[in-house]
Amino acid sequence: DKPDEPVGQAKANLMRRVVGRMEQLGEGLLDFARVRTPRIVWSDVQKLIDQSLELLRLDDPVRRVHVDVHVPEGLKAPCDGDRIVQVLVNLVRNAAQALIENEARDPTITISAEPLTREGSGWVQITVSDNGPGIPPELLPSLLEPFVSSRLDARGTGLGLAVADGIVREHGGVLIARNRDEGGAEFEVLLPAFERAEATA
Repeated sequence: DKPDEPVGQAKANLMRRVVGRMEQLGEGLLDFARVRTPRIVWSDVQKLIDQSLELLRLDDPVRRVHVDVHVPEGLKAPCDGDRIVQVLVNLVRNAAQALIENEARDPTITISAEPLTREGSGWVQITVSDNGPGIPPELLPSLLEPFVSSRLDARGTGLGLAVADGIVREHGGVLIARNRDEGGAEFEVLLPAFERAEATA
């Protein structure tokens, strides 16, 4: 650390990285106009989560909640990393917004990931859960549809969760929303194993 290097410079460098990534995230709106084939590569899941949290460091709601991350060392997923970061940013931001707006006690978001097998196929599961108010039951059937706006959509546009769902589907995956038995909401991202993702790409 150089003594003559102001703290503001570090913040400026962070802002430049954030702006660069946000330019890519802004392309999410185009997902409603066309389907784009994901650029599938092996991506380190921990790094994808770290990137999403770095982008959210300037988000006030996210700064006010505790985030726990549990990822097996070396876990990789075949995906378009930038687009999965977009999904994670959306899910974490929405969870934080719901926690703060509802004044949840000890607001906590948990991000976990693991490999698993379902019906003979391999998947990588990434889960974002919180200890907030949960999803209103009447919204669950249509929550991932475009223009369904609720407190689970941090920008109130009704587009965020639909964009996330579209990105996951383009990977041949599934986005599942549910309420946890112990309280709070949970979003499960299932990405197909490499062989299946390669076929999708």
